[in-house]
Amino acid sequence: MDNKRLGQIKNLIMLSLADGRASESELALIAAIASREELTQDELDHLISHPDEVRIELPEAEADKLRYIEDMVSLMMIDGELTDQELAMCKLYAIALGYESTTVEKIVLDIADRLSEGQD
Repeated sequence: MDNKRLGQIKNLIMLSLADGRASESELALIAAIASREELTQDELDHLISHPDEVRIELPEAEADKLRYIEDMVSLMMIDGELTDQELAMCKLYAIALGYESTTVEKIVLDIADRLSEGQD
């Protein structure tokens, strides 16, 4: 498993804890994303138990960057709340991916709107 995919899952785990707790629905979504990224359950369990062992490597391809942000927004929205802490973490990650700070909130909110339209 490469550090780019492990790092993405680690970021999702950290984001799920931004409000102080990871809900069952958040953990289920993380497990689904980990499965999509071909992580085994043992690898996911180890990552949850030992997140400091993974060094984060940011993706370079634009499609990967957008998928990572979309995964983060999906996780933020799964409990029906978009907290300030979650939004701040997502913005920091998007900036680290190379997006301009002035456009990050628009990108995040556009993805959130698109995802919520798909849930109706």
